[in-house]
Amino acid sequence: MTHVLDELSKFEFMRTAKTKTNGSTITNGHSTPMINTDDTARLFNGSAQVGVGVYDGLSALLAEKWHFDFLWVSSFCCSAVAGMPDAGIIGPQEILAVVRCVRRSVNMPIVVDLDSGYGDAVKVCHVVEAMARAGAAALCIEDNPISKRCSLYDGYDRALVSTKEHIARLQAARAGVTQARSTCRIIARTEALVAGFGVTEALRRATAYADAGANAVFIQSLDSTGKEVLSFAREWQRRTPIFIAPTRMPQVTKKEFFAAGISHTMFANQGLRAAHAAIDRTFGRLAETGASQVVEPDISKVATVASLVGAQKVVELEAMLAQKIILPKLPSSRPEKKSTRQLVKSSRNGKNGFHKA
Repeated sequence: MTHVLDELSKFEFMRTAKTKTNGSTITNGHSTPMINTDDTARLFNGSAQVGVGVYDGLSALLAEKWHFDFLWVSSFCCSAVAGMPDAGIIGPQEILAVVRCVRRSVNMPIVVDLDSGYGDAVKVCHVVEAMARAGAAALCIEDNPISKRCSLYDGYDRALVSTKEHIARLQAARAGVTQARSTCRIIARTEALVAGFGVTEALRRATAYADAGANAVFIQSLDSTGKEVLSFAREWQRRTPIFIAPTRMPQVTKKEFFAAGISHTMFANQGLRAAHAAIDRTFGRLAETGASQVVEPDISKVATVASLVGAQKVVELEAMLAQKIILPKLPSSRPEKKSTRQLVKSSRNGKNGFHKA
């Protein structure tokens, strides 16, 4: 059976051969990750990059298909998929499960939205360590209170924690990365522009966070013109990488962002919103007509989905096993029938079932 196991170890089943992290061992109850610097190096290679928001293995596979530079796992998308508002209701375990699913599905840099860290400094350290071990290339922590509300939701009074409190979170996060023995980077996100504090306060906070050890900053804004973000970026003068999610400024191009000094931009939730619209439209037509014929021309074929998720690998694995596995010869359940010569020999030796007197 050894040769079969060797063949299985080489077989790229469900794309796991492309995953370079999570080759871990267990020591004292903790997984010791197989360190991979490739994703972090790719994410922070000095070039301008475009990412996209994902929330499961299928969306990650589609992002890989279209050659985005990195993936953004956000609480907005993960909460919506769980049928919940983005208000700190789902916890780190739900986000961690998505990170592991995405990591298993594709080999791309993953940036994870950790909201405000899910608790005090000790909790932040623990959560960051788990995410880093799961294969995240970077983790983003914002200066919202623990009882966060999505910056894209209307109708909330915005309050931020003090700079001192957020620095404590960032330092705890760096400790978590160290404990994971990972190259994962920490991104400090400020919501100063969302809260209406202006560019000057956003710059002050971002500077304090970078001085405290943040590897990059994330600036969020609801200004539809894009002027706030562009002004911040020009004033920042590329002292660290800048991440943005320009959902509220769709008319501003990536070329404009990059020219201002922004290094990473992303389509954070467009994939989820497109899926929502498509499913809603399809379900509505199915409910109205009672037959699927009306929607078939507009939806993916079963074979297309099967191909993307690697269904053919199952067929190939079964074929390989059929060729390689040789079943061991099992002992017969019936007593062995002896030949006449064996019976005569056994009788001469006194082994005919009777003991000599």
